[in-house]
Amino acid sequence: MSIRTLCLIAVCLMTFTLPARAQWAVVDAPAIVQLIQEVQTMEQELQTARDQLSQAKQALQTMTGDRGMELLLSGTPRNYLPTSWTQLMGATQGGGAYPGLSSDVHNAMITNAVLTSQQLTLLSAPEQQRIIAARQVSALQQALAQEALTNSSGRFAALQTLIGAISSAADQKAILDLQARISAELGMLQNEQTKLQILHQATLAQAAVNQQQERELVIAGQGRFETRFQPVP
Repeated sequence: MSIRTLCLIAVCLMTFTLPARAQWAVVDAPAIVQLIQEVQTMEQELQTARDQLSQAKQALQTMTGDRGMELLLSGTPRNYLPTSWTQLMGATQGGGAYPGLSSDVHNAMITNAVLTSQQLTLLSAPEQQRIIAARQVSALQQALAQEALTNSSGRFAALQTLIGAISSAADQKAILDLQARISAELGMLQNEQTKLQILHQATLAQAAVNQQQERELVIAGQGRFETRFQPVP
């Protein structure tokens, strides 16, 4: 029942409840009509305020809350590269915290070897160490390249997940979360690229050290030039 109807009923009750001998009361009908209009106006304003509040709540919901974008690519391997020189050398020796890289290094050393184990035992201990060190560095460079290639191929497929999530971003918060997730993924890719470059430089430096040691050992084995060709007594 509306407010206007209730007001009319109240006026009627006041009219009919007057005693029969009493004088008719003067009713200010225009004032009552104006009051009814004011009440209706207040009712409309209240409804408008409710609608605005509902819209504000909906707008707040589109900008707050969890959309689950941080769970995208949760199964992607991240730290698959060694973070220190000690870990890198541990991978070349078949141990450490990166068993996948260690396995690749071991397999590459076996595949790339020319001398057999029997032939290697015929050499002196320093020569064996130099050959093994050279094999390790070469195998490490190859294993790092293989790991990077495998991971990059997998990351390309994973990035399609972020692209596919664009269509499911139904509100402003989801769009902002997805943008932040894509930016974070780009930062991780750049970090991996930097680590690969540094690790490659580290292996090149180790290869240069091995070459320098090889030259020094050759010089040490030849002896001084002026005594090299003297006959043995």
